[in-house]
This record gives sequence, structure tokens and C-alpha cells, in this order.
Amino acid sequence: MRNVEIKARLDAENAKTVEEICCQITGEKATILKQIDTFFQSANGRLKLRQLESHAELIYYERSDQAGPKLSTFNIHRVALPEAPTLCTMLSSAMGARGTVEKQRKLWLVGQTRVHLDHVTSLGWFMELEVVLTEHQGTDEGETIAGELMERLGIQKSQLISSAYIDLVEAASTKGT
Repeated sequence: MRNVEIKARLDAENAKTVEEICCQITGEKATILKQIDTFFQSANGRLKLRQLESHAELIYYERSDQAGPKLSTFNIHRVALPEAPTLCTMLSSAMGARGTVEKQRKLWLVGQTRVHLDHVTSLGWFMELEVVLTEHQGTDEGETIAGELMERLGIQKSQLISSAYIDLVEAASTKGT
């Protein structure tokens, strides 16, 4: 599975604007998701266990750390919620845990793009676009779709970030020590 992603840091005013525009574009309110992601040490890419209210997912993904549109390849394995704590303990023991990211996510589907408006505990507001590519679409087409939607949402290139949330959490905890 592949998608083209962008991630941007927002302030509360930007977040409100993005939410209003997404509701206008889709004609729907967001789906609200509470997510707890535990990240593990990984020789390649990133590995996390995402716990939601109804189930959990083990997610492995690879993407470059660059601001702006970037290709992400990923695999997702659904896990029954009661099994998640044991799996988390096993992976932490075997690989080492990097840390945990807690967020409330507002989700809209705009065509083939998932728009996420995330409030991340201790970090603030962010917006992610994930343009899900079909097997016949190239990265360039995904980047074009992401760029057009970014413009519609009023996201400036200066707001784009290259890091994953776990990287920002780790950086923030290092500053605090």
C-alpha cells in the first residue's frame, strides 16, 4: 500500500479554518478518532501499535523525512483490542519502545485523500494529507493532488514539517531535560 503524505503544524486558528473548509468540501462533520500510538525501535522504517476504541493495528511504514509531499509505503495488521497490551509488552521487550503519541484525530475523506486534523497531546495541532495511490498512479500524481488540496485548505509551505509525531515528542522531551 502506498500514499503521498504531507504534514503541517497549525495553530488553533489554522485548525479551526481547516475544519470549516473540510466540512464545506465534504458536506459532513469529521469522524472523531482517539488514538494511542506506541512506537518501537526498528532497524528500518517505523513500527507502531495503534490502539483505537474498537481495535488495534500494528503498522509498519517507510517514508523519507522531508517537508512537503513524500511517498509512504505501509503495511497494516489488525489486532483484537484485548490482545494489544500483550503485543505491546512483547514488542517493547524484544525491540525497545521509543515512546507513545496520544492524539485526537478528526478525519474526512476528500476523494482519494484522507484529511487528518490532529490534536497531539503535548505538541498541539497538525494537519496531515494522505493521498492513497491506486496501483496505476505515480508519486507525481499524488503530489499534485496533495498540493491542490493543501492550497484549498490554506496551508503554506512554511507550515510543512518533515518529522513523525514520535520524533517531535522525543525532541520535546530532550529539550526538557
